[in-house]
Amino acid sequence: MTRAFKNIHTDHFWSLYASIACLFFIALPVVSSAQAGPASRKDLVSIALKDNYSLTLRFNAYPRFAFDMWLPELAIFDSDLDRSQVAQPIEGVWLGKWQGNLQVEGRLTTGNKGMDFMCTLKPLTGDAIMLDLEVSNSGQVDWNDYAQLAVCLAPSEGNHAFSDKTGERSYVSSPHAGIQRITKAGVVGDFNHYAVEGHSDPGDTIQRAQVKDGFVARQSADGQLTLSFMWDEAARVDVNPGGLDCIHSDPAAGPLKAGETKILHGFIMIGEGTVKDRYTAMQNLIKEHRAE
Repeated sequence: MTRAFKNIHTDHFWSLYASIACLFFIALPVVSSAQAGPASRKDLVSIALKDNYSLTLRFNAYPRFAFDMWLPELAIFDSDLDRSQVAQPIEGVWLGKWQGNLQVEGRLTTGNKGMDFMCTLKPLTGDAIMLDLEVSNSGQVDWNDYAQLAVCLAPSEGNHAFSDKTGERSYVSSPHAGIQRITKAGVVGDFNHYAVEGHSDPGDTIQRAQVKDGFVARQSADGQLTLSFMWDEAARVDVNPGGLDCIHSDPAAGPLKAGETKILHGFIMIGEGTVKDRYTAMQNLIKEHRAE
């Protein structure tokens, strides 16, 4: 084989190789940071049905910590003692895997009073979730502004970092003193109930203190992280330093006339910084999403 033939053969080979490589490159999908879609909401916060009445939340920014959420535990109509309720099974249905939104709905009734609700959980980031709550007065009587849903948030089994048996790492917002530990806000008992300022208290003896709004928070044992919970309109805040070891921010379902519906927004966040920092972050989220 002559040198000239070798050169022709070699040139033909590389030309063919370049043509094939070019075609292969063109066939590949073009992916850029501008064209890549946003992360799936399911990838931001893992939301799972634990049972018919509770969910498990795991924020991907801090995946070591799981939290259980009862949505709701019960409806409160005229009195906290009115607990003789019938709950229709709550069903959770994924609205779309590409969105990662979970919708929970159910009905709670007692006597001539009934409350229908539908709540859509919408992860916003890897450390924050929004709850869009639609609540309807499906009974025969009007509700005053004491009516509420009891929504419970607690560390899952094994999440010892967010357990607080003494109340020293659980916080509420005082109308006068600002953000403070529940040990400073009122008598610490088995279950601490705080009526939100501006909402009626029908002489319920278990109410021990008043709070400014629905903000409630739990700090981790090392003081590095804070779990916070708040509604744009709340009727009461509950903190249980023992027992279920839970915190509540109860959305204000009332006042609401029979047959009417109300929309509320709630937020759950976990993050670093002081409890006051987290309070500011929650307020900012409420302002940002109030019109939704």
